[in-house]
Amino acid sequence: MLETRLERGISKQMENQQQAAQQGVALPMIVLILATFMSVLDTTIINVSIPKMMSVFGVGTSDIQWVVTAYSLVVGALVPITGYLGDNFGYKRIFVYSVILFTIGSALCGMAWNNNAMIIFRILQAIGGGAIMPVAMAMMFRLFPPERRGLSMGIFGIAIMFAPAFGPTLGGYITEYLDWRLIFYINVPIGILDTLLALMVLQEFKQDEKKRFDFFGFLTSSAGFASLLYGLGIVGDKGWTDIEVIFYISVGLCCLVLFVLIEFIVEHPMIDLRVMKNSMFTISLVISSIASIALFASLFLLPVFLQNISGLSAVETGLVLLPQGIAAGIMMPISGMLFDKFGVKWLAITGLTITAYSFYLIQSLDIATSFSTVSWWLIIRAIGIGSVMMPVSTAGMNTVPMQNLGQASALTNTVRQVSSAFGIAWLSNLLSERQFYHVTINSEQMPVGGYAVTSALSQLSQFYSSGGLTGNLANSAATSWLMSQLQKVSTVQAMDDVFWVVTWVVIVAIVFAFFLKDTKAPRGEKPVIME
Repeated sequence: MLETRLERGISKQMENQQQAAQQGVALPMIVLILATFMSVLDTTIINVSIPKMMSVFGVGTSDIQWVVTAYSLVVGALVPITGYLGDNFGYKRIFVYSVILFTIGSALCGMAWNNNAMIIFRILQAIGGGAIMPVAMAMMFRLFPPERRGLSMGIFGIAIMFAPAFGPTLGGYITEYLDWRLIFYINVPIGILDTLLALMVLQEFKQDEKKRFDFFGFLTSSAGFASLLYGLGIVGDKGWTDIEVIFYISVGLCCLVLFVLIEFIVEHPMIDLRVMKNSMFTISLVISSIASIALFASLFLLPVFLQNISGLSAVETGLVLLPQGIAAGIMMPISGMLFDKFGVKWLAITGLTITAYSFYLIQSLDIATSFSTVSWWLIIRAIGIGSVMMPVSTAGMNTVPMQNLGQASALTNTVRQVSSAFGIAWLSNLLSERQFYHVTINSEQMPVGGYAVTSALSQLSQFYSSGGLTGNLANSAATSWLMSQLQKVSTVQAMDDVFWVVTWVVIVAIVFAFFLKDTKAPRGEKPVIME
């Protein structure tokens, strides 16, 4: 009887401690998620306001692209160093400084008076925004023991999955109905609130042992990732064989090869690449990279279909894309709970299978496809990717020693960013090639002197003539309309080809998922309770 009461008392005490732990990490988790959501949102919310900025600043496409490109390049160069900064100066300190810089940069972007000022302020914003996600992720892993990281990282993943889908909707609404500068100003009160909360509730994490700064590692990684990302960024416009593309990608790859060699030689590497010897972590990186390509394939291509082919406005396009973000946001914590209970292997296989099926459906897209059908296909895709992204990353990070979590987080985010940039460059170039192919084939099947084309031109000319156009103008208008329809049909056919390729890329990820291991998480690590 006494032993039973004692066991009950111990059980009750452990339950109370667990509840206290949950309460102790709830507010810090909100602080980290809020900042991450804000920084990720800023990568997509600005895209729909680019035409407005071009008009206000009086610049062309080649100038305004640096507003987006400068941000991406700075983030790509900065992310690898976040592990070193957090380990040596403290993750709370770096997180707070990052949020402050991002907030100041956002305020200055809102006040930008010309394109050059906007680019400079976007660089400042990127210095803060680029460090937020990897630092926040490293802190999240330190808040929870491995057996409870699935749900927590699932909730954290809402910011990563929902923000890119929500950005175009919010950005389109603000640009069309309010003032485009609010896209930046909206970050200021959120950033101030998050900074104050971070100072009050976050506890400091840092390594006891100070590491020497790996200057040459930083130099080669920064130059390498920045050059590589820039080269990949211009592939869509210039193609893989362009001299400028070849130059920047070659410089980037050479610098990254030097970076790898340096990291294996120096005593205190900026990123300890020996974590790649961990097969579970490496497989998780491969699967996450493919999932990132699949995620951005639809985010990149479908807005082109909805706006350029179907003629929707930016706001209407955002509304069609929004349900997928909501579905992903709902799925992330569910997949986290399933990961904690059943492990990662079959969850990843199931999620990737659903993702592959969704792209199989999307590759049947045509001009007549309803918007509700597109939304439904994207919801299926979101459920699949939402079941994979964070559970696979968490499973890989769980096998990394605590002292390497910061560097592993930096490496994970760097690889994800590079794979996303590569995916967009590769798919956009593939789209251009397939579009040219289908235009050629469709033109051959519709010869100019053929009966069908002649009949269609005659009917269209009569239609334009009834509207008041003269004979030659009516014929020109009819020809232009017919050619535009040919271009639209060819573009949609090219998109279907790209989605078919993505389907098989995801199937490759399914094969890798079979090598994941459902190892029991060690329970010796205790969560840090915030005071």
